[in-house]
Amino acid sequence: MDKLQLEGPILIADDDASLVSFLQEYFEALNCRVLAASDGQRAVELVKTEAPSFIILDIMMPCMDGTTACWEIRKISSAPIVMLTAKIEEEDKIRGFERGADDYLCKPFSPRELVARMQAILRRMRTSERKASGLILNNNANLSYDSESHRFYWKKAPLQFTYQEAQIVITLLKMQGKVCTREHLLNVLYPLGDKDVVDRIVDVHIGNIRQKIRDTDPGFDLIETVRSIGYRLKEG
Repeated sequence: MDKLQLEGPILIADDDASLVSFLQEYFEALNCRVLAASDGQRAVELVKTEAPSFIILDIMMPCMDGTTACWEIRKISSAPIVMLTAKIEEEDKIRGFERGADDYLCKPFSPRELVARMQAILRRMRTSERKASGLILNNNANLSYDSESHRFYWKKAPLQFTYQEAQIVITLLKMQGKVCTREHLLNVLYPLGDKDVVDRIVDVHIGNIRQKIRDTDPGFDLIETVRSIGYRLKEG
């Protein structure tokens, strides 16, 4: 079996009790601690009290659906989130990414596929963290990164970036003011390709980053759009 290296537990939220039980046994065989919830509201409560390192959310759940739960979780946690769904349309996927989801997996799926996606997310997160501090210190005085808390700050105010948003910011920092194409950013987010990737995902993540900066610094836009080409960072 593939291994997962996580500091905290995995949260699985799905109203399908048999699926939750199956995944729980699978992850426990990988020496992972598992938290289970049967609705979105309980999932949010567990995030507040247990601080999971990875979150798996079904979209269709009672009390609070997965998309709403994702939105609420993103207010308090930057842990990666994979959404589960039986069927997904492009607009549903866009809505999920707008709410802070990191990836989607359509049912039915194999647990090994889920683990592979989780490993890919964690691997890119750790690579991004190693690159973050030096780039930020060299390129933008107002943007900083704390390697202990794994969190970005804008003028000392914390930013709840998802791992994909963080990858975009780091990629733009590496460009040192040069324009980065949307195609390049898409390749950074999905280096092995993904048949389910929606082209508008980059725009959604850029919009989320801009809004999070504006929430702490109203009126300032960190990212400049270069029409028909891509994006670049402004100096802070």
